[in-house]
Amino acid sequence: MHPSPSQALRAYGAVQATRSLREQEAEVYATLSGRLRAAVLSGSSMDRVRARADASRLFTALYALVLHPSCALPEGLRGAIASVTRVALADIEGEAPDFSFLAGICDDFAAGLRTRPVTAKTHAEAAAA
Repeated sequence: MHPSPSQALRAYGAVQATRSLREQEAEVYATLSGRLRAAVLSGSSMDRVRARADASRLFTALYALVLHPSCALPEGLRGAIASVTRVALADIEGEAPDFSFLAGICDDFAAGLRTRPVTAKTHAEAAAA
C-alpha cells in the first residue's frame, strides 16, 4: 500500500529537518545544474527559458546575499563568490547563454557546500593529533 500524499509530505519534511542548511543549499545548486543540462538535452525552447529564468533568480539572489553587510562569510570569499556570480549573470543575460558552463558553476558551488568546513583546532585537539 502506498502512503497518502500528506503522509509522504510529512515524511519528506522530517528528512529535510535532519539535513544541514549547507546540504539543502547544495541541493539547490545541484537541482539547477540538472535543469540546465536537461534543457540542453531536451532541445525545448520552453525548458531553456525556464532554466535560464531559474539561473537568473538564483545567481541574482546569491549576488545580493554575499554583498549584504550581514553576510558572515569572510570578505575574500564574498568577493570571489560575487565575481563568479557576476560572470554567471553576464552569461545568462547574453544572447546565447552557455548552459553547460552555468551548470558547471552550479556543480562547483554544490561541491563546495558539501565539503566540510575546516575549523581551527584547539590546543588540546592539536596536541592530541
